[in-house]
Amino acid sequence: MSKNLLKASYGEIGKILTKKKIYRYAFNIGPTSSMSFLKRLGSGTGLIVIFGIMSYAIGIGMAEGFASTSLTASDVNYISLDTARAIGVTGMYTKPIELFVWGIYMLMSFLLIFPKKNFARQLFFGTLTMVSFILIMYGALIPMCFGFTYGGFGPVGFILQSLLACYFIFSAFRESVVSLKRELYGVSDASSAKGISLKALRRILLSMVVVILLNQYFLKIGHPLDSSVYSLIYGWGVLFWAIVVVIFIKVMFRQTISMYYFAKYDEQFRESLHFSDEEWYGKRKARRLKKKREQQGR
Repeated sequence: MSKNLLKASYGEIGKILTKKKIYRYAFNIGPTSSMSFLKRLGSGTGLIVIFGIMSYAIGIGMAEGFASTSLTASDVNYISLDTARAIGVTGMYTKPIELFVWGIYMLMSFLLIFPKKNFARQLFFGTLTMVSFILIMYGALIPMCFGFTYGGFGPVGFILQSLLACYFIFSAFRESVVSLKRELYGVSDASSAKGISLKALRRILLSMVVVILLNQYFLKIGHPLDSSVYSLIYGWGVLFWAIVVVIFIKVMFRQTISMYYFAKYDEQFRESLHFSDEEWYGKRKARRLKKKREQQGR
């Protein structure tokens, strides 16, 4: 029977989660893992003011501008007017999802400022905040990347790249789950069959490129919107987007699950890995605890 990834015991997760790995995960997300209020304040403010505005402007504002009926060819450079409108249409369809993710991101960035119970809870919350940050940035790129592909290569190129993107993302997620389960439980899931070999994948990629280029300049099925030389550069937007999503999965999936367990078994990890009061609670609370023990004669 397949084991649930989120139901490992402390003994199982304790075998792979060391203090060195925990601090490496903390380093990965920077000041969002800090127990210092000033560092969290600066981090949360930056996430809200800088990246919150930037992601909204790129993912929603820019797409709305391209969707404007008053847009003319003189308003865009290097891409065709049809490609710009494809970006606008894509943004209109994805706007509800982007607004939902953007709202979650802004809320988590605000809540990040407030103190958490201990280092384990702060690290888990900081990791989730960074995950929401990456999701909103990737979401902001969807209108542009998907619009570029549809505008540059038409429906044929868009469909082929989307199918390959789905395979890349699904495979990366499955491999991450299987790898972590193997380390936790010592056995592989029976359903973790091997995917397409690297050799076969290279052939599929090459075939896709050939079909897209043949259609772009000779077959013209679906009538590609932009046949300029620039489409050969930006027409791979969906594939580019999929690759950066795969990188995100490879980097953040293991950390997110590991930090979930670190928060779940916080007291056990504190004792077994010998965290000091300053490491666990921060300098301010550590001083209060020390003073309290001194008053009690300890």
